[in-house]
Amino acid sequence: EEEEEEEEGSESSSPPVSYQMKPPPEGCCTTDGFCQAGKDLRLVSISNEHIEVPSGFLLVGAKSPNLPDHLLVCAVDKRFLPDDNGHNALLGFSGNCVGCGKKGFCYFTEFSNHINLKLTTQPKKQKHLKYYLVRNAQGALTKGSVICWKG
Repeated sequence: EEEEEEEEGSESSSPPVSYQMKPPPEGCCTTDGFCQAGKDLRLVSISNEHIEVPSGFLLVGAKSPNLPDHLLVCAVDKRFLPDDNGHNALLGFSGNCVGCGKKGFCYFTEFSNHINLKLTTQPKKQKHLKYYLVRNAQGALTKGSVICWKG
């Protein structure tokens, strides 16, 4: 009965509820721009660091609604990213944290929780991955082309 009452209270006129898989474990960092291990993921902070990227992975920048002026650096399996025309991305997700090195995130929701990317909705959540990241002539990591998500 309690569940039914909760459902009735969530009509479409109510404000959107943040889509979170679960709260972070006790003792984890919950600061925007940092992973749960407390490592800085903001592009401005780590643009000159050497980041080891496994074969088949690309560095991409995620936009956080809570940090509009920053990109968070993510390592994502390129098979799950679209080509230049917005097609051919496999369904699913595979990513690693460039901050603490944790590997093998199989769900974008789990990954976004780890990097403290506060999602407001579940649908098309990978569209938070906005830019490919590239090294400029000086070797610094910078914002590259836009990731072309279609549909």
